[in-house]
Amino acid sequence: MVLPLIKEVESILKFAKRAFTKGSFRCFTQYVNGLIVLAKKTVNKISEASSEIRYQSALNRVLTEAKFEEEYLRKRYLEKIKYLFKNMQVYLIIDDTLVERNGPTIEEAQKHFDHNSNSFINGHQFFTALLYTPFLQLPIFPELYSKNTDSKIEMAQSLIDSLESASIKLHTVLFDSWYSEKELIKKIRTNARVICAIKTNRIIKLQSENSWRTLSFISDRINSQTLSKIIIDTNTYETWSSVVDLNHISSIKLIISQERNKDGELIGKAHLISTNIKDSVEEIIRTYKLRWKIETYHRDIKQNLGFATVFFAKREGIVRHAIFASMTYAILSLFMYRKEISMTIGECCEYLKNKSNVALVKEIVEIENKPLRLERFEEVFISKSRKL
Repeated sequence: MVLPLIKEVESILKFAKRAFTKGSFRCFTQYVNGLIVLAKKTVNKISEASSEIRYQSALNRVLTEAKFEEEYLRKRYLEKIKYLFKNMQVYLIIDDTLVERNGPTIEEAQKHFDHNSNSFINGHQFFTALLYTPFLQLPIFPELYSKNTDSKIEMAQSLIDSLESASIKLHTVLFDSWYSEKELIKKIRTNARVICAIKTNRIIKLQSENSWRTLSFISDRINSQTLSKIIIDTNTYETWSSVVDLNHISSIKLIISQERNKDGELIGKAHLISTNIKDSVEEIIRTYKLRWKIETYHRDIKQNLGFATVFFAKREGIVRHAIFASMTYAILSLFMYRKEISMTIGECCEYLKNKSNVALVKEIVEIENKPLRLERFEEVFISKSRKL
């Protein structure tokens, strides 16, 4: 397949141009195009399909060695987000994701626990975050986590600082129980609400009592007479709530919730907190369910944008590819937002591929000068097939 120039991608990426040299930006744009339209998303396939990239080594240099102003790119990206999200309620969702990688020469690869398989896998773990509004969701650049980096909690704290420095005002921050560390919660709650899950080994104190107990002790002793039933989007939940103190975190709203399945059986007990004690049980559950948006983002960049399939052994390539894949997701999201199109990331990739291929053929056919038209045809199709 010939890799077409997707004009919509080129237009959106203008803000990033100064982070690259002229040649590197051209390769970067083609790389993004390749992540969108090619079925096999590898450096080799992208360079083969591109009429802009003569040799794979040129693309390899951009991804591993060439000058790249990452901090400038990050700054410009956050400036764009600030502009787009002006006057909106912005939710920050924090999480992490795994990519399996095996081989002795792969830098930063190590054993990580995978909650999906309930086992340890060898590979790379990335700290991830997504800025959510009902109209547009944009990812923060992923950060590679290993024993040689900051902890994920420290990464989360640094992210809060960087968003504050960029004047991006957060309404709510969401995360699972792994990130529910007291220093992070205390840092966030000064300017935003926190809604998160907590583990049952946490020590809490009901404000109506003086004794400290484990959450599991309280959770196990809640009886049916103290539960309230609520229905959210046709789903039924049995819930209990109270204002409590956590160790070193005072006055939070705690809810213990179980969903009833179609057979009426209680499943999936959840322990959630909000730093806003005025939040209703329904508000906390509804808001926490937004956390699923980042799982969808992980699936999309892995299945549709080559996040888990493009292979690099060196740290620089691993990090740059992760950033470029997340930027590709942002570009597709922005394209759909601008055009007021509602579709999945996979559907958007297919739409742009078909649209750009039609435009490429139309561009060649409409060249009136026959020798020039044949020259352009040979340049795009014949020379490319020889290269393949």
